[in-house]
Amino acid sequence: MSETRTESGFTRQTYRRVVYGVVGIGILGLLVGIALEHHLLGTVVYLLGAWIGGGIAFLAPRWSDTPLQDERDYELHNRASGLAMGITMALGLSIVPALYVLDAGGYMTISGTIGGGILVASALFLLYGVCLGIVQRRS
Repeated sequence: MSETRTESGFTRQTYRRVVYGVVGIGILGLLVGIALEHHLLGTVVYLLGAWIGGGIAFLAPRWSDTPLQDERDYELHNRASGLAMGITMALGLSIVPALYVLDAGGYMTISGTIGGGILVASALFLLYGVCLGIVQRRS
């Protein structure tokens, strides 16, 4: 990793530390809020950490004179995204149809939680397909 400095002194290492630090504080705040039974406060700290960290992760590469991400980062991101989507797809295709068959046979009931999980996974793949189509059209 290069330590090239911009006029503001923002390096790749500083960028990563800030993003992961802010998000980590948000997660820690949520866990502490749950442990101390201050759920609302923990949730607020978490949401602030997630949104601020996500905002920095999105905006800093666009505002910095120094490239904060390179081909290696993009390749790792693509491989990790593909692996995550592949695992989710394999699990979904192997489990969801069996759940519906068991539900139809009266062996189990698909609860609201399971149904919600199926809906979220379906929405994730729909979103992925739309995003993939947009990226392919722009290429």
